[in-house]
Amino acid sequence: MSKPTENTKTSSATAENNRYFNEYANGIGYLNSIREFGAEGKPERYAAQVSVIQGPADNVHYEYHDLVISSETVLGVVLEHREAIEAEDANVLIRFNMANPRAKAFIYKQGERAGELGAAIGGFLTRIHSMKINGELVYEDQRTFDDHEGAPQVANG
Repeated sequence: MSKPTENTKTSSATAENNRYFNEYANGIGYLNSIREFGAEGKPERYAAQVSVIQGPADNVHYEYHDLVISSETVLGVVLEHREAIEAEDANVLIRFNMANPRAKAFIYKQGERAGELGAAIGGFLTRIHSMKINGELVYEDQRTFDDHEGAPQVANG
């Protein structure tokens, strides 16, 4: 469901309200990796690859999401647990929110499907509700947000 988001920017002379409409989704999946990216002269940004669990519990499949980290809180949690996320023998399970999902095409670079076209879901990772590493709860977001009509909704938390 799309919800309007207000973003307030204040200049020295005037205050201007901009409204945005965003699509939000939530899910559960394995946080497989993080990467840094950025353009010259701009601050580094981070993205996370999440294998989102889909389907009935006895026959799950995975959808791959490449999500730009858009929250300082999420970035802090991810960087704090970066070693486990990057370890091959660790399972990092997150319950999360994302915004603005969209299909992204890519070409497989290795393996059986090398050279073939694939697709992943892109978007913005806006919140991690909980994180478990190898079954142990290591993070739980206890924040609550009021969602009053007309109140700003922010992705940066």
